[in-house]
Amino acid sequence: MSKNQWIGLACLLLIVAALELCAYLTRRRAEQQSLPELLTMQPEREEAFQAYLDSLSQAQYAERRAQYSRKRDTIPICLQPFDPNTADSTLLVTVGMKPWMAHNLLRYRQAGKVFRKKEELRSLYGMNDSLYATLEPYIQIDSVVSGEKGGENAGLVLSNTYPKRDTVLELNTADTTELMLLRGVGRYTAIQIIKYRNNLGGYYAAEQLYEIREIPAERVDSLIPHLYADTARIEPIQVNHASIRRLQRHPYISYRQAEQVYDLRRSKIRLRSMNELAGIFTEDEQQKLRPYMLFE
Repeated sequence: MSKNQWIGLACLLLIVAALELCAYLTRRRAEQQSLPELLTMQPEREEAFQAYLDSLSQAQYAERRAQYSRKRDTIPICLQPFDPNTADSTLLVTVGMKPWMAHNLLRYRQAGKVFRKKEELRSLYGMNDSLYATLEPYIQIDSVVSGEKGGENAGLVLSNTYPKRDTVLELNTADTTELMLLRGVGRYTAIQIIKYRNNLGGYYAAEQLYEIREIPAERVDSLIPHLYADTARIEPIQVNHASIRRLQRHPYISYRQAEQVYDLRRSKIRLRSMNELAGIFTEDEQQKLRPYMLFE
C-alpha cells in the first residue's frame, strides 16, 4: 500500500471516530435533559398504580363480603331444645347463634367450664337480650350439671338428640354417639376419649381415662361404673417390625425410648419378650406397655 493510501485510511478512521463521539455526546445530553422530567413524573405514576391496586383490593373485599353475607343468609334457623354444655357448633348455629359465637362457646367449654344455669349464657360474648329471649325457652341444662335434686327424672339430659341414660359401654368399640348417651359426656369429651383410644391402640382398663388431660378427674369418676374395656380389641405394636416413628406415637413411649428399642432390636435381630426391654423401661412402664407390645 502506497503512502497516499495510508494517509487516506487514517483520515477515514478519524472521521468515523468523530461521528461516533458526536452521536454519544448527543445521547448523553438528551438523557440529562429528560431525567428531571422522569423524576417528576415517577411519584405520580406510583400513586396512580397504588390507587389501581387499592381499587382492586376494595372490589375483592366487597365481593368476599357479599359472598359471606349470601352464605350466612342461607343458613336456616330452626329453634329446638339444646344443652349449651353438649351441643356442637352445627346445632348452635342452627338455633340462631353466629358462627363466631358458637366458636367462643366451644372454647369456653374446652377450658373445662360449664353452664350451670340458663342465665349464665348471657355472659357469652355477643349474646344480646333479644337473642337470649329467643333462645331461653329452648335452653335445657343437664340437672346433674346444674346440681338440681329430686324427682324421678332428676339427672336426665333434656337433649332431643342424645337422651342420657344409665348404661354400660365397651370402650374400644363405642363411637361418639354412644358415648354421648352417658351423663356428663358431650361431643368434645367423646372425641377426646376416642382420640386417646386411637393413640393407645385401645383401652385395657376404663381407669386409663384419667390420663386424658382434657377430661376432669371428677367426670371420669362418674364414668368409670358405666365403662369397661375388652382387651381383645386392642391393636398391639409389632415390636420386631415397627419403626421408630411408629413406636414413639404411643403415649407410653418417648422418642428416646423408641430409639433404644429400635437399636436393641437391630443388635439382637429379634426381641422375644418385655423382659428384654428392662434396661429401657421401668417396671411400671413395662406393666403398662405389656398389652400393647406384640413379639412375633
